[in-house]
Amino acid sequence: METNLPALLSLQHGAVLPVFNRLPVKARVRDRGIDYCVLYCDRNGAALQRMDETQATVTFSQAELTEALNRPGNPMTVEKDFYAETKARARLKGADKLSGLNPSDQETVLKREYFVRSFYEMRADYREKCRLARIDGMPLPPRVSKSRDSLLRVIPLISLKWRAQQLASSPKATYRTKEKTVTLVEPTPSTLKTWMQKMEENDFDPVFLRNQYRDERQEYFTGDELIHLNAAIAAACSRTDPDLARIHADMVTVMEAENKIRGADDQLRIPCESTLRNRYAELPEMKRDLAHDGKDAAKRKWQPEHGGIDVIRAGERMEVDDHETDLHTILAKMGVWKTMSKADRAKVKRIRLWISAGIDVASRSLAALYVSSRPPSMKSAMAVLEMATREKTDIARRLGCSTAWVQGGTMETIAVDSAAYFAHRPFRIAVNDMGSDLFLPPAGEAPWRGFIERWFGTFGHQMFNYFNGRTWSSSGEKGDYDSEAEADMIADQVAECMLRWAVDGYHNAPHSELNGATPLNRWLELSRDYGVMPGPTGAIRTHLFGTYIKRTISKKGLRAAGLYFQSKQLQKIRRKVGKTPVVARINNHNLGSASVWAEDGWIEVPCVHKELEGVSIWQWLAATEKLRLFNTENAKVSRGTLQATFLWLKNQAEMARLESGLLSPVLAEEDYQRFEQSMDRTFDVVEKPFEGEFVPDGEWHPSNELFAALAIQPVIYAKAKKSAKAVREEANTGSRPEIGTMPKVQAEASAAEPPERVDNETTVARRITSNIFDN
Repeated sequence: METNLPALLSLQHGAVLPVFNRLPVKARVRDRGIDYCVLYCDRNGAALQRMDETQATVTFSQAELTEALNRPGNPMTVEKDFYAETKARARLKGADKLSGLNPSDQETVLKREYFVRSFYEMRADYREKCRLARIDGMPLPPRVSKSRDSLLRVIPLISLKWRAQQLASSPKATYRTKEKTVTLVEPTPSTLKTWMQKMEENDFDPVFLRNQYRDERQEYFTGDELIHLNAAIAAACSRTDPDLARIHADMVTVMEAENKIRGADDQLRIPCESTLRNRYAELPEMKRDLAHDGKDAAKRKWQPEHGGIDVIRAGERMEVDDHETDLHTILAKMGVWKTMSKADRAKVKRIRLWISAGIDVASRSLAALYVSSRPPSMKSAMAVLEMATREKTDIARRLGCSTAWVQGGTMETIAVDSAAYFAHRPFRIAVNDMGSDLFLPPAGEAPWRGFIERWFGTFGHQMFNYFNGRTWSSSGEKGDYDSEAEADMIADQVAECMLRWAVDGYHNAPHSELNGATPLNRWLELSRDYGVMPGPTGAIRTHLFGTYIKRTISKKGLRAAGLYFQSKQLQKIRRKVGKTPVVARINNHNLGSASVWAEDGWIEVPCVHKELEGVSIWQWLAATEKLRLFNTENAKVSRGTLQATFLWLKNQAEMARLESGLLSPVLAEEDYQRFEQSMDRTFDVVEKPFEGEFVPDGEWHPSNELFAALAIQPVIYAKAKKSAKAVREEANTGSRPEIGTMPKVQAEASAAEPPERVDNETTVARRITSNIFDN
């Protein structure tokens, strides 16, 4: 017969019951935010009492307890003896767990517990030896008891064992420490008996062995004395670097004067200087900072941080801010200033530069960057907003960047500061109609836009290190150059370097807050995973960012920048409004159509000249100057020449700088009015070319007429101041002029040359533009 060994073995053992959860009585059970006290627990379940106002008794089966204790995420917790009498007394003393004490108090408690438990072990061993000695008729061992003589003999033995244990557990000796040193601790007999008494009275809970004298100490000084002491402490807190000795002397003078009018039995005790210093040192550092630096500075230093705003999508939040810097300081930090001669430094005018930037929080990428020599305004705010909604790779390529600038789109939330131009109606309307939320924090709360604030700090040191020694080299490597023109061009180069650093440097540098990823790669990853809402295009872009103008509709249509925009819908509006001006918007980058406001909303009105499709306002102004369309009556141009001129201008480097969007703010209505002052005539577009027509060829540079139309003054250099000797020689050569008249040679030169504007502040007169990119 075959033997079934597993079956036989199973018959020898009974069924194994599942292990049940035994909750100790008086334990605290916390489940789903509710506290319970354990009343009873057995194999069937547990009876718990709610510790809230209901005081209801609730029962849990063992299956329910097992499920709750193993619940993922928010399991049930059990704290033994939490509601016991000893733990309650410990909480009244300040702590009921050793983990709630600071490390020094923990070390003190463990040391005292070691002494107490070691004594009880030695006493138990002594009693066992006495029993065996009586059985064997041997002499009794040395007595171990709580008597003084016995403790004086036992304590050194325990101290040696404690020291040996600490030496074994302490780090090994090094060359610097030479040897391990552990202090030999020997408490007095009365102290050890006090420790044993506390342990016996509190169920041998070691937490009662901690020091409590600090909490129980009473105030030494009276109320009248504290008034003077607290006043001295307050005076020390009101100074950045307090002189405590002087403050104490002033307090002594005041208290001695008050003692003169008090009775003999009512004299004030004067605190010593060390007491004042100790009380001042005991003050929390936050209170000292509050008194020294004020509420705002203390708040910035001590307010808690919660990791910033949690954003996960590209374009979810963009922060916009402005930063002011000095061109002279930038040149010094970039190492350019030390390579310039003294004469070159004198030619550089110290100007203030304003940097407006918009950063995408999720990827830490720059969505917009605008540099101007004029203070921030509504125009610069609109320029940053418009730039953030489109891809800017063409701008980066034209300015010499090797990396694409793809960051752009419709941002979900745009966080700005409390500047007035961000609360201006056009800006808020554009943000709203884009479908974005505008976040306006309270004034002075820079941490609410902490990412852009930190970026400006990054800009302050990384950009200078990136270009140090790259853009400018030594004077010998520069070769021959026009020093005056070089001085005027430095501002343009600095502005281009800012953008090149942002696109090629910052976007491709590992970022610590992105776990080492670069802002560009992070933007590409997030846009791949979550997508990016595209920015406004076509007529919608004109509605949002076009230049706001008011015009009266005529039979020929709506006229702007010397061009007519005409459609049937526009004439229908004209028949309703008559000579009342209508609101329109012109897209500065595409004059092919204009947007006109009607009762039902915006309508798109095309330009009568189809050749203007895709032509910018800057190309149009340059073409009208070259083709002289408004200089003579009945001017004409062939269609082929007009199209060829637009294509020629579009490929010019100078035109690319004007069209980049970094060169000037969003054009306003007064700019278009200035354009039209010289465009009061009309022109015709013919099909065939004619003799004497302009042929677009060569390299194009802006003329003085175009600068005047764009409110840009041409570059003019002030003449250097002549020495006294040169003035005398010139006077002798051309005969001394009469008082109030001009020397002959200078008069002839002045008659031959056009008058020049002289900047009295420097030897180089900059061209004043809307920003420093213009050449």
